[in-house]
Amino acid sequence: MTNFKETVEPLSEPESVPSNKRRFSSIVTVGCLLLCLFGLGLVLWEALNDEPNLESTTVSRDLERVASRLLGLESRLKEVSAIEQALYRVWGQSADTQDEIRSWYTEVVDDYSPALDWFYLGVLQAEQGLPVDVMQRTVQGIDEEQTVLFFRKVVDRTYFHPEISLPQDQILQARLAEEVPANWFYFHVAEKLARQGHDVAFEQNVREQFVRLTDPQLLHARILLVIECGIVGIGVLVLLRLGVHYWRNGRARFHQGDDARQPPWSFGEGFAVLVRGGAVTISLIGSIVLVPNGDFILETYGSLFLYVPTVILMALLLGRPQGTLVLAVLGCKRPFLAQGSFLPVLVSVLALGLLGDLFIVLGSEMFGWSVNWRDWFLPQLVWGSQGELLKTGFEVVLVAPVFEEIIFRGLLYTTLRARCTIPISIVGSALIFALAHGYGLVAFLTVFWSGLLWAWAYERTGSIVPGICAHAINNGLVVYSLVAIFR
Repeated sequence: MTNFKETVEPLSEPESVPSNKRRFSSIVTVGCLLLCLFGLGLVLWEALNDEPNLESTTVSRDLERVASRLLGLESRLKEVSAIEQALYRVWGQSADTQDEIRSWYTEVVDDYSPALDWFYLGVLQAEQGLPVDVMQRTVQGIDEEQTVLFFRKVVDRTYFHPEISLPQDQILQARLAEEVPANWFYFHVAEKLARQGHDVAFEQNVREQFVRLTDPQLLHARILLVIECGIVGIGVLVLLRLGVHYWRNGRARFHQGDDARQPPWSFGEGFAVLVRGGAVTISLIGSIVLVPNGDFILETYGSLFLYVPTVILMALLLGRPQGTLVLAVLGCKRPFLAQGSFLPVLVSVLALGLLGDLFIVLGSEMFGWSVNWRDWFLPQLVWGSQGELLKTGFEVVLVAPVFEEIIFRGLLYTTLRARCTIPISIVGSALIFALAHGYGLVAFLTVFWSGLLWAWAYERTGSIVPGICAHAINNGLVVYSLVAIFR
């Protein structure tokens, strides 16, 4: 049986720090800091003012896939048991999916949008009982005008004059199948038209096609729900066991373990390396953007430019003068020998992460906030080739967790720990971690919560290994959901 006592005490104290200190130029440090602040400001500005250009067909294509798959799952939930419906509702499947997606389309649809996007928004408006004034857009060209007029006729016939059975309903159905892809919007409108026209056979046929289309997504959604509920259930039991052990064995010794950990480098040294690494990263990315095919280079090797400079500087400027000190601080010397002690913390962090995300999303809905689809949708996982899928999955599930934990917990948190208390260090590192991702408000809060948990795991175990594992599993669940439900 696992010894839970080990989970509330550092596994080992860092090696003693030699007295030799590296001196860093203050002028260079200040210049690098200014460059880092400039880069962070650009990230935040882009996150707050990110308005997609719908002249690019990829935005329209991506949003159509997100909307149709989410609405398809929403429609199928009516068929499952009441218990399963409740679990989906509690676990983040919004009861206002249509309204949320309508707001996404409202944000991005403009006069340059394809006629299909106007049709999708018109359907969502009509579903909510709102005026479909969006279909009154100005059109250019005969073909586009005819397409828009057809979509207006379909929306009007389906939602505003359903009692009138038109002789040309079959013609409408045939052209609808030509103009609209086989997604939720097509099947939903086609089924309503067939029902209003009392075409029982066609209605049944459309329904069967929709069920076949959405069966795989419903299956994978169920698998994902079982995995997440299982993690939370086991994690809650482990947390209860840890809480009992904590109260029975005295809190004083617990806090003594907290205060005994001393960082191996000074705040100034760690800060100097951090801003230098950030400045090199920003300079590299800025230089690559200016060269021919720079966007392709960044898309292919972007993760290396984001992480590697800071890690190399950390090893050269902080680790090399002290021998193997960096490995000792990161707790990566003997990770497999300590995996039994890591496991309770890992399971607890995973459960708390999922529960925290749930409460953040539910709390955000009370204020009318939601996670924007662009914060979690990765086109490479949905539209990319098998090679692109493997590459992106590898970067998201393995590369990002390893390097981000080294930088944000191993270097940033340890540097803050040299001068600040544990709570301030945990909050400060998590805040910078969340800001660096450049997400919207709700996604920012979920990343911030994860940063808090992974910093706590590092402090509790003396190793970044539990944080890497939790980070990788968290990202793995995201990759699985994108590939299984949206690909």
